[in-house]
Amino acid sequence: MRISTGMIYDAGVASIQQQNSKLLDAQKQVATGRRVLSPADDPVASARALEVSQSKSVNDLYASNQAYANDALKLVDSKLGSVTDLLTYVRTRAVESGNGTYSSSEFAAIASDMTQQFSALQSLANSQDSTGEYVFAGYRSNAQPFAGSQAGGITYQGDQGQRSLQISASRILPVTSSGDQIFNQIRAPAGSAYALAGAANTGTALVSATSLSGYNGHTYAISVGAGPAYQVFDSTADPTHASPITPTVTSSGSTTTLAFGGISMTLTGTPAAGDSYSLGTVAGAFDVLGNFVRSLQSGNAAVTAFGANQAIAGMDAAQDSVSQVRSAVGSRMVEVESQQNVTSAMTLQYAETLSNLQDADYASAVSNLTQRSTYLQAAQQSFMKVSNLSLFNYLS
Repeated sequence: MRISTGMIYDAGVASIQQQNSKLLDAQKQVATGRRVLSPADDPVASARALEVSQSKSVNDLYASNQAYANDALKLVDSKLGSVTDLLTYVRTRAVESGNGTYSSSEFAAIASDMTQQFSALQSLANSQDSTGEYVFAGYRSNAQPFAGSQAGGITYQGDQGQRSLQISASRILPVTSSGDQIFNQIRAPAGSAYALAGAANTGTALVSATSLSGYNGHTYAISVGAGPAYQVFDSTADPTHASPITPTVTSSGSTTTLAFGGISMTLTGTPAAGDSYSLGTVAGAFDVLGNFVRSLQSGNAAVTAFGANQAIAGMDAAQDSVSQVRSAVGSRMVEVESQQNVTSAMTLQYAETLSNLQDADYASAVSNLTQRSTYLQAAQQSFMKVSNLSLFNYLS
């Protein structure tokens, strides 16, 4: 077989290029610390590394959600802690108002203080997070949940939803609570009920006493007409108020007693047409606190005492409601912390697996780089020697 000069040059250049390419690969491995630079380097390891990288990305998303969930739960817990402090203070002032030696000016001072606490409670109930979403509005996070005022009453504009975050493949965790559950569902002690005047009433009549010996636990709504005339509706048995009950009315001076269904409720003051009252085992914290303020402002000892007793019971029940929610929030925070530990361990495991699949052994990589450099130099030297072979070099 004849070997031409062109073949010698082609073979030499091809060898140099091949060794140079391998040297570049070795340099990349040392520079990047990666053994697998392309799927061709190790197809099996590359496929496995892709799977592990995808799992790691999902795990990182769960870690991000866990951080968000932890922050959201801490905010809820902080706000509920402030609510608890406020309710405790209101209860203390309600107990204080039972002091029979207080003058009208002192009751007025307590009423002014409770008006400020009413506003503070509404502000806490309308708390927002760092993104401007209302914490206690349920799914309606862009709508202020508790609208209105002490004079006209507070209405809840949120819903019953609980916003959630997925913190693992199998766990979707609630991170907020409905304000309706916390502030509007406070229950009276067993055997008792809340008897409250409507916040928008224009008359001066307030509840000063109740007798519940025959109380069936239903919710009743009382409306005042001209005269005054009274109608009672059993909201539990008759939600549409289609069948009013006419109570037995007994009046003595400024005191009026309504008797219906084994219940009697005494009003002290002068009612106005359009006024309303309610009696039931469940009430809102704002309704009870607002009623307490009006009882302090009435100047009537019986009304003030009755309002104070209801405020004490209401604040106790509200604290129980808040404590139940805080307990659930605390349990979720513990769960998030536990899940964060699991996620952190998984992150380390994925990183270790990827390192085993992709990372280079530096000692081996540097040795390989030196070896490839030597091979390239050998290829270059051999090409130079072969390319210089000629008969003319041996003719003298």
